[in-house]
Amino acid sequence: MTGFIRYQFISYIRSLKIIPPLIVFITWVIILYFYENVPVLSSYAVTSIVVYLVMTWVAMTVFSIEEENEKNILFVQLGSKHRYICGKWIICVIIACIMIICAIIYPIMMGNFSRDVTFVDIVLSIYSHLFSALFGIGVGSFFSITSFAGKKYAWLLAVLVIVISISYEGLVEKLSMLKWLLLVFPPVAQVIKHLSGNDIVHIGKDFWLLAVWIIAYTVISFIITIRLFLRKER
Repeated sequence: MTGFIRYQFISYIRSLKIIPPLIVFITWVIILYFYENVPVLSSYAVTSIVVYLVMTWVAMTVFSIEEENEKNILFVQLGSKHRYICGKWIICVIIACIMIICAIIYPIMMGNFSRDVTFVDIVLSIYSHLFSALFGIGVGSFFSITSFAGKKYAWLLAVLVIVISISYEGLVEKLSMLKWLLLVFPPVAQVIKHLSGNDIVHIGKDFWLLAVWIIAYTVISFIITIRLFLRKER
């Protein structure tokens, strides 16, 4: 498994498919922190959304490194399709962790924030960036490795899911009847909810209830993706 992860990571880097999403991420972060005295929490909310977008892109390209015949050979070598998909996800998580560290540490090192960053700020930023990254990996892999959408429409549907999930609050406000239907989309808006406002942290019962829902959604969505992937590759 370790050899597979190392091989896939090197293959992905050599394919240069990581370059476009990486450039987008770096450019976005640099532009965001071009000025000084920016608010802490809302800035981290923005970079969380950036990580969500970029990791969806990364996940879709990670799962497109090899052709169908090469994928079947890897199934045989690994002895399990579970190892294949988990290895791919580990690569995505490694890349996500690098981006998250950069997104959190860069503005602190550059002194761009309007106030000192507290321990709670760091914990909330890790929480928001991590789950945003996992949602991106989930969306990207779902449309890449399942039969839910053909290759022709995979990118289009992924973008549609991203737009709806980010616009969740506005959509519910205007179309309250869709509230329960929209629960199937990644709760990105709920993740960054406590990072918006007047740069003051409010952690109470609502936060923990949302956190439980977000964790449950993440676990369930990855389980569904695995099952759909295995059904497709029978």
